[in-house]
Amino acid sequence: MTPERTRALVDRAEALLSTGLVREANAVLRAAVTSRLPEALLLAARCALRDGNAIVARALAAEAETSFRAEDRPSWVPVARAFALRAGAPGSASAVAAACDEQGHHEAAAELRLALVPAEAAAHRHRGTTRSRAVGWLARARLATSRRDAVAACRAGLALTKTDPDTDTRGDLVELALDHALTSRDARSVRYWGERRHGAPPVPTPEVGEVRAELRLARVRGEHDRIAYLEREVRRLSFAAGTAHDPVVPLADVVDVLGDRALLMFISHRGRLVAVSVAGGRVRLHDRGDARTAARHVRAISLAATSRAVVGSPGTGSAAPHAVAELDGLLRPAGDRGLVIVPSPELARVPWAALPSARGRAVSVAPSAGCWFRAASRPLALDRRLWVAGPELRHAWREVEALQQLHGGGFRSTVDETLAGMAHVDVAHIAAHGVRQDELFSYLQLDDGPLHGHDLDSLTKVPPIVVLSACESGLARVLLRRGARVVVESVRAVPDDRVVDVMIDLHAGLKHPAQALADAQARHGDLGFVCVGAG
Repeated sequence: MTPERTRALVDRAEALLSTGLVREANAVLRAAVTSRLPEALLLAARCALRDGNAIVARALAAEAETSFRAEDRPSWVPVARAFALRAGAPGSASAVAAACDEQGHHEAAAELRLALVPAEAAAHRHRGTTRSRAVGWLARARLATSRRDAVAACRAGLALTKTDPDTDTRGDLVELALDHALTSRDARSVRYWGERRHGAPPVPTPEVGEVRAELRLARVRGEHDRIAYLEREVRRLSFAAGTAHDPVVPLADVVDVLGDRALLMFISHRGRLVAVSVAGGRVRLHDRGDARTAARHVRAISLAATSRAVVGSPGTGSAAPHAVAELDGLLRPAGDRGLVIVPSPELARVPWAALPSARGRAVSVAPSAGCWFRAASRPLALDRRLWVAGPELRHAWREVEALQQLHGGGFRSTVDETLAGMAHVDVAHIAAHGVRQDELFSYLQLDDGPLHGHDLDSLTKVPPIVVLSACESGLARVLLRRGARVVVESVRAVPDDRVVDVMIDLHAGLKHPAQALADAQARHGDLGFVCVGAG
């Protein structure tokens, strides 16, 4: 492998690592590390530190230091020493950090000071690069003796990370501020910092579009190695360009739009599950117990449904009754109001219609309160409709044909036709096999191949309503980001033989999507569909 090729791999791996994609960075680095290029060894040491493998990190850093000395590149030796010290090697952190600063490696100096001499890191918070200064503010926040000083430091650090893809520092700042909010039982602050956790969406760039086109061609040709390479490029380019500014919506604005509905925002933090309820103008904080226990309840319901003991469906009784009862208790702070739910990761796949107190009740699920607020401001239209059917599903064509007879509209079945058609309709209904991966590579299987999340993320306009009559696809967040108001999708496998009736009833009442979905599943049984966005 040529030195130029190796360095290009190191650059790609560093971009992936900066966005928190450690596994992907390691995959890219494997080929580069075999060349023993010292930069590759150094980045591999950084990955090992992120994985908590100090022994490997120390060995890689020592080898990188030896290589830098052999190549007569003394300016990089302090950086290798910094990684070795962070991994437990003996030495003076202050002296090595000062040497890193002297050679212009301010971020390595800041990270070393944060780990071993945090007071020095805080003292250097006004110097260096944007990222090294943010690390300094993190150290200042950790050392603060009052909530006010800690939160002020977190805000200052976060102001520096608005357009910086360094997810570690940003995440640590938010978590620390959330610690203080929870300790003080300040429900409004918990809601604010919980929203800051969600971050901002990546900025689409023309380069991503070019790589997507190459990826599509590689799939057609079956070039598996090139497909893997191009998928990594899509991930890298999608995040390395930075993120769009995504401010937290003021709570007063959320309350105004909520009206007589209730908002339940669930946050898992340090192993605990907490909820912030906003109902009747009051904001309250609730401790909901162990987060892992909630996750086990969700899995129990999912397993029961998979074994065809469908929760709450007519004539079957209730499967996993304890899990259902415990999750149903999470909704108690909302009373009998219409619901907007912002789930924590543990609750992301709850089939809310399966819970007794949510059955027949309008429930909207959103990735964040801000996402729901923005979706609620988008107009709802139903005039023009698009029907898409994928292969290998017995119900798909019967479903879209029945819906087209009732509501008009046109058919599509390929990726390009579907993407082009979505820009010109108010409702898009896709009946296809869905596969959930990460956000960019989750997909729906159409006639000529997969319709991926990154394909949808390239669109400048999507319909206000998108119905994904598919097994869980994980595409709702992308569609909401691109401008959809409502996305109906399932959180589990969809039984072919029962979905058609649910979809006919849903479309009949689509002026009120959340209520129409609730009524349809109350009538025909819970199939795991949820209304994501502002229904």
